Amino acid sequence: MKQNQEKKRVVILGGGFAGVSASLALSEYIGDNPEYEIVLIDRHDYHLYHAALYEAATTEHRQIAARKVKKTVTIPLGDIFRKRSVKVFKAFVEKVDLGNGQIMTDSRVVYFDYLLIALGSIADFYGIPGLDKYGFTLKSLEDAVMIRNRIEDIISKKDSGQIIIGGGGFAGVEFAGELRNLIKHECKAHGKKPENFKIMIVEGAINYLPGLSEKVSKLVAARLAGLGIEGRFSTLLTHAEKDFLTLNNKEQVACDLLIWTGGVRSCRLPVLEDLERDKKDRTAATEFLNLKKFPNVFVAGDDACILDPQTKKPLPQTAQEAIHQGRHAAKNIYRLVQGRPLLPYHSGPVRFVIPVSGKYAILYTPNLIIHGLFGWLIRKTADLRYFLSVLPFFTALRYWLFENEIFMKND
Repeated sequence: MKQNQEKKRVVILGGGFAGVSASLALSEYIGDNPEYEIVLIDRHDYHLYHAALYEAATTEHRQIAARKVKKTVTIPLGDIFRKRSVKVFKAFVEKVDLGNGQIMTDSRVVYFDYLLIALGSIADFYGIPGLDKYGFTLKSLEDAVMIRNRIEDIISKKDSGQIIIGGGGFAGVEFAGELRNLIKHECKAHGKKPENFKIMIVEGAINYLPGLSEKVSKLVAARLAGLGIEGRFSTLLTHAEKDFLTLNNKEQVACDLLIWTGGVRSCRLPVLEDLERDKKDRTAATEFLNLKKFPNVFVAGDDACILDPQTKKPLPQTAQEAIHQGRHAAKNIYRLVQGRPLLPYHSGPVRFVIPVSGKYAILYTPNLIIHGLFGWLIRKTADLRYFLSVLPFFTALRYWLFENEIFMKND
């Protein structure tokens, strides 16, 4: 893509929650104005709905083909931007020259006048020996497919086993609950006893979902214990091998499959310039979500280190934060284009819905906690609301109905 002097180009790197929300917002602000061009670059041609990855990883192998699994957690970018003034460019970003406004990809150079970096995150293995080799992550469609295939392989070939989940946060808890259901289905299909296949969650904090209220942690603990899932707290993984793990108390535990959900770090963008980053590789942003040295460059989502004005700690790396930041970055890019003052970013409301096996979920807000079937219905409504925010009504409804048809088979 050669630079067009007649047009100002806004480039968004990343088709995740932040990148898609920013692109949609910019298309609303700029519309069909011929003076501007919006380009979204991602190495995939689809948007990954991370919130449903744990469900995709626990679909029964015999009932659901891999191609159907893909349809449950991916939305083609072409569907999202079909009637929008956003150009999608599938490419891998190799280097970025912020000073000269150039992005070097694996196929061509893309020039920009304004840039939003929203490439997301990768698993953080914290330097634990063997973890990157023997631990499965749950960050991509490929991860989900490999995990479900591995589980089916274990149950079909063995009479007993143990699956260990490293991390008792959102991803670990949600995955564990659905994993118990999958094991039941697979054991029935292969004539095995489900009680012989154990699930253990290893968490470094003193309870599940550290950072949320004690009441939520107790609800999660009771639900998982009722499913026969063991929780080890104040416990760290110190070494991983093919068939066992070593814990910080020197104990060795047998492990047929390790799922690592214990932390993430920002995708480190290969920029030529030296940028200020935190220990999670997040790029330090101003209160307006842009860079001090390059005010035409913005960061959002898991790539951004934005301090909470009250706690002085970085804002959490969650989907809802990424969506809010993406929209705000789009608003400030448009204001910058117009020569108007930028607006400081304020974090969105704190709301979480945590599904824990079957038709059970916990809605958490600072002032309200709802759990059970009603919490699950709220979660399903939240999924539909998100699809409606990125797709036309009937297309969103079709995706939502198909997702529920597939995932409810595991309940």
